[in-house]
Amino acid sequence: MSPSTKGREDTSRGIELFAPAKINLDLRILGRRTDGFHEISTRMAPVSLGDRLRVRAHPGREFTFRCDDPRIPAGEENLVCRATRLFGESFGLSCGLTISLEKRLPSGAGLGGGSSDAAATLLALRTLLGYPSSRDALLPLAASLGSDVPFFLLQRPALCQGRGEIVSPEPWVGPGHGLLLFPGFSVSTPWAYQAYAANPRPGEERGAPPWGPVRNDLEPAVFEKYLWIATARDWLQREAGAALAMMSGSGSSVFGLWERAPDPEIVTRARLFLGVDAWIKPFVILGGEVSTDLGAFLP
Repeated sequence: MSPSTKGREDTSRGIELFAPAKINLDLRILGRRTDGFHEISTRMAPVSLGDRLRVRAHPGREFTFRCDDPRIPAGEENLVCRATRLFGESFGLSCGLTISLEKRLPSGAGLGGGSSDAAATLLALRTLLGYPSSRDALLPLAASLGSDVPFFLLQRPALCQGRGEIVSPEPWVGPGHGLLLFPGFSVSTPWAYQAYAANPRPGEERGAPPWGPVRNDLEPAVFEKYLWIATARDWLQREAGAALAMMSGSGSSVFGLWERAPDPEIVTRARLFLGVDAWIKPFVILGGEVSTDLGAFLP
């Protein structure tokens, strides 16, 4: 698709977007698909923790990617670079781009950081260049980049089905204040699903109306190998008094939710109990379009 006149005018500016993390408020594995993926039904929500992505357009055709975390790869290994290439192949790019990623989410934490960065890239390019006219036109690109990427295009709580790419908005009516615990190590998502497949057991259901019961079917398999994650989940529920405590996705992060912001004392106790390597952050669930509130054009 050729850029619009408005799109060409916008390329003199840059844009900054917040790329939120997600948590899984429910994750049910329904069976194995013929394409090798698992059929799932999961309820996800964006939260107030995330990365920041800055995109600037400039004359020419050169593309430059920068990240403040040296552990993040560039090229086709990086979802931001892949998203940029796919956008150009699908809609065309009439300018050069410099993309800078301020990485604040840990990798391999079950928070969807890479998927969120990819979705933010597609949204930033669409806003900056003025095309395609519909956000829905980005959905095929998002689905090809990863199962969680379409959810991050929506940017609000949603029910995700299929392998996760079929996204339907669904407000979360449960507690909205949380505490996230990341132990400093990652859990491989393919391993977690393989471990579940070897011994399929549903997760423990918990919660109360109007937002329960919920569960995460990957918890039993992951908890067997990673005792820290099970211990942290139990601590949030039993000792910290969370209304709901769960592992997010395939781990390794766990979160607790409260009706009101957790007392700062809970953060201090969590650090004492879980150790200095744990990444401990309070958050809130985001219910609207975060890009509207947390995105801005750069001069």
